[in-house]
Amino acid sequence: MKANTLRKHIDLHGWLGMLAGLALFVAFFAGALNMFHEELHHWQEPYVAESDGGEGDLQALLDQVLAVTPEAARLMYLVPGDDPVALWQDANQEWQFDHASDFSATGERIKKPRSELAEFINELHYKLALPVVGLYLMGIISVLYGAALIGGLVIHWPKLKKEFFALRHQGNLRRYWKNLHNLVGVISFPFHAIFAITGAAMGCFALLALVAGTLVFGPQLQGAITDATEAWPTPQASGEVVEMAGVEAYVAAARAELPDLRVDWIELQQYGDRNAVVDVAGSVPGWIAHHAHVVLAGDDARTLTVTSPGNRPFNHAALSPVYSLHFGDYGGLLVRSLYFVLGLLGCLLFFSGNVMWAERRTDRQGPSRSAIIMLRVTLGVTFGVMAGLAVTCIANKVVSHSPWAGAVAWSEKGSFLAVLLLTLLLALRAAPLAMCRWGLRGCIALYLLVPLVQGGLEGFASWREPHIYLVNTALWAVAASLAAVEWLRVRRLRRAGPHPLWGPAPPAPGSEAELASS
Repeated sequence: MKANTLRKHIDLHGWLGMLAGLALFVAFFAGALNMFHEELHHWQEPYVAESDGGEGDLQALLDQVLAVTPEAARLMYLVPGDDPVALWQDANQEWQFDHASDFSATGERIKKPRSELAEFINELHYKLALPVVGLYLMGIISVLYGAALIGGLVIHWPKLKKEFFALRHQGNLRRYWKNLHNLVGVISFPFHAIFAITGAAMGCFALLALVAGTLVFGPQLQGAITDATEAWPTPQASGEVVEMAGVEAYVAAARAELPDLRVDWIELQQYGDRNAVVDVAGSVPGWIAHHAHVVLAGDDARTLTVTSPGNRPFNHAALSPVYSLHFGDYGGLLVRSLYFVLGLLGCLLFFSGNVMWAERRTDRQGPSRSAIIMLRVTLGVTFGVMAGLAVTCIANKVVSHSPWAGAVAWSEKGSFLAVLLLTLLLALRAAPLAMCRWGLRGCIALYLLVPLVQGGLEGFASWREPHIYLVNTALWAVAASLAAVEWLRVRRLRRAGPHPLWGPAPPAPGSEAELASS
């Protein structure tokens, strides 16, 4: 490869990586935790002994919601579980939700304050918790991310064999970060390629549909999108009230069509009307594109259409594997755990990429304000996001078990924002080496602390509950990962001095200077 071409790829890779690196760190770290999204929904609520909840509770929940909110019959989603959930649209088409536990024995709604921890982590992952523009921004960043991946592969492919395990300690910190960055990037390249493609597809779909679809369909754009993506056209109410077959009949009819179907949710449209339609949606094990829909008539549960692996229209066949590959929900706990580990490695990749850029710029042009600001902002965002989510988890448990439980959702988001801003301010003022040392150690302590706070407030017997056990294990795995990074950091500083961008090396452990500073 010509030197000029290689240099262009290196510059393109660096600039695109810098533009996307910070946002991708947030998305990957939140996404790693979000691999246990369902378990987080259980973890975030005050612990109670596991009930016998399931599909049988859905009919009672449906009847209770409709008794107090008749307009919910127009569109409602029922989600099975230990505490089933109904999501429905009010007269203003705003989404509301009710849990089965939100109703008394007499059917009266006793709305309780609810945590939004799991949903907040999910929003951080797919749109940086930014309203309106966040999803489109992440779609664009995913495209830049894919371009940076291609550039990185072009750069390192000729010397892949030589540098694959070249995690050397000779030279300054930049050489070490470069080898670490290359090693993580090459090992996890297929995983990152999947995320770049699927993230761009999901994030840019609405944007592309709006731009291209308007040119093709004009005023009929919304109808065209609906026809291409929905399992069944939205029915219009006839005004004729008829008796419905019921939830158990819908589930039985769906499993008659797909015996292995795992029901994830049930969508009801115009429930109680002659034209009512019910979509029993779920998964069929053994397929990457595992999503399935059995659409039934609401009155007699007769089958209208079945969309399943091997039997789906082109649009569903194209979109289903995109979602499955992105969320890693096709292979059970093993695949989700693998995605979790690779997600954390991705965070290390983006962090090391930004550090390399700042150090390389300093090497080429001398100390510069832009390089030091980028390094400090990288440290602030990195430790701010990690510490912020840990404090959010602690706030969830402390506030939920306090007299101010009604403010639990506000406390979660407020604590995250406060910690992120405080950490950014500290990073802009503190020495980078000190910030890195105390940031890592502080995050390790916080992620070790979260499960202890949960167990202390809700009883350590709750750790035997599978969902709580899995989330606590994931939090401790984050702490262990950060401890490994801290070990590498300390080991590196013992073998060679830091890059000038970081400032002078800290006192050696046990030295007089170290004892004096402590």
